[in-house]
Amino acid sequence: MTGRILLIDDDPILAGLLQLTLQLEGYEVIIAPNGAEGLARITAERFDIILLDLVMPNVDGMKFLRIVAERGLYHPPVIIVSSAIEEKLTPAFSDLGVVDIARKPVEPAALVRRVKRVLGAAQTAEPKA
Repeated sequence: MTGRILLIDDDPILAGLLQLTLQLEGYEVIIAPNGAEGLARITAERFDIILLDLVMPNVDGMKFLRIVAERGLYHPPVIIVSSAIEEKLTPAFSDLGVVDIARKPVEPAALVRRVKRVLGAAQTAEPKA
């Protein structure tokens, strides 16, 4: 499976590990170290999914989601990857485009399965040309 992933996380070690794991599965992974750079990326580029940490300097994950909603920016499905949250998807998160939550520490193989599931569902939902 292929696809473009925006990974927004300020932990360079975890981000590098997840990037390598996902690249080995055939994905293109771009890392943004905070929400501000993530916003710049989604404004300039298209991605198939966003993996988003909540606790970051500058613009944190919740602020990122709120800014995206307020500005009406296009964004793909979001999986939150954070230790600052339980793995329970609430309506408030769903309204902001969050489709799944993975609590840190996340096993890379488990995250790959989540990404494949979300991307598979998104491709199934898209009309065929």
